[in-house]
Amino acid sequence: MYRLLLLAFLAETPEELYQRGLRLMAEHQAEAAIAAFEQAAELRPGDASIWKALGVAFASRGDYRKAEEPLRKACRLNPRLPDACLYLGRTLYLEDRFDAALEVLRQGSTSAQSRRIEAMSLEALGRAAEAKAAFEQAMRLPDHAAPNEDPGIDFGVFLFRQGQAEEALPILREALGRHPDASRAHLELGCVLLALDRLEESVAQLERAVALEPGSARAHLLLGKAYLRIGKADLAQRELDQGSRTIK
Repeated sequence: MYRLLLLAFLAETPEELYQRGLRLMAEHQAEAAIAAFEQAAELRPGDASIWKALGVAFASRGDYRKAEEPLRKACRLNPRLPDACLYLGRTLYLEDRFDAALEVLRQGSTSAQSRRIEAMSLEALGRAAEAKAAFEQAMRLPDHAAPNEDPGIDFGVFLFRQGQAEEALPILREALGRHPDASRAHLELGCVLLALDRLEESVAQLERAVALEPGSARAHLLLGKAYLRIGKADLAQRELDQGSRTIK
């Protein structure tokens, strides 16, 4: 069976293999997509788009170690290829290699997402003033990423961690205004409100976060804590139990 599959791949051009891989990724068939991208890359090793797609496929299954090499090749071959260096920087960030992430992100194109990940890397390195400046720059740039990756959400989290909960509130509310159905925006806003003892407001945000993302252990656990603090013990136990079951 594998031989027949290999022969079928060999009969295709690099472009056909690349397009096949993209279709398989859209169908959530990462393993088959990786096989197609690897064959395409072997046939056309100078194509940055193929290497980027291969790295994204590895990252989609949480294999950041294997994602790094193809993404590095894509970034080196064509630094201007949309998101090639960004994805490499993000992979390095997810591997806790913050200095390496900064080096890549600062060589690539300036975008809201590259500045967002740069800011998070700086925060992880304890360089709070630089992180704040990078977050502020990210928020001034146009952003077309997924709603849960809005730089304002991470900036709000950063301010909260810096002990500036009140300052975090308007930033998170602005992010929520841009993306009313962003589960992370509701979650982080609910977390800050809970810390500020604004319990009813917190419950409303956390309930919305759970509704939007029922699989979020943190949302269930925070909602359980909020319910406890307003005296709804039965509801609190339900959410705490659900959060415990959901933790991976």
